[in-house]
Amino acid sequence: MVSSSRSAGSTSGVNKSNNGPSRTCYYGVITPLKISTSEKNPGRRYFGCRYWPDEVEDCGYFEWYDGEVSPWYKELLFEVMAKKKKSTGQGKGNPHHGEISLMDLVRVVIGLLVILVVMVGILMWMVYKG
Repeated sequence: MVSSSRSAGSTSGVNKSNNGPSRTCYYGVITPLKISTSEKNPGRRYFGCRYWPDEVEDCGYFEWYDGEVSPWYKELLFEVMAKKKKSTGQGKGNPHHGEISLMDLVRVVIGLLVILVVMVGILMWMVYKG
C-alpha cells in the first residue's frame, strides 16, 4: 500500500471518532487510520490523504501512527496476512472475485419468496374483503 516514506504533521491533531483515531489532511479531510499491507511495513498503522495514490488529487499528507517494528515481527505479520489473503481469496487473479456465494444466493431467493407470499396474501385478502 504505502511505498513512500513522506511524513508530515497534521494541523489539527488527532480526531476521535467511533471508528478510532483519525487525522485531518492538508485538504481538511478526515483521514481514517489505515493498515499497511506492504512487505516492508506489514500491519503498521498510518494516516494518509484519502486521495492517495492519485497523483493529481493526493495532497501529500502521510504520517505513521505506529513506530517501526522488529524484522522478525514484520516477517511474521507479512506471512499471516499472505495466508489470510490466500484463504479468503483476496489475492490477485482470484477467479471468484466479485462472485456471489451460494449461501448469499439462497438468502436472496428466500427473501424474494417471502415477499411474494406476503404480496399474494395481501392480494387475496383484498379480493376476499372487497
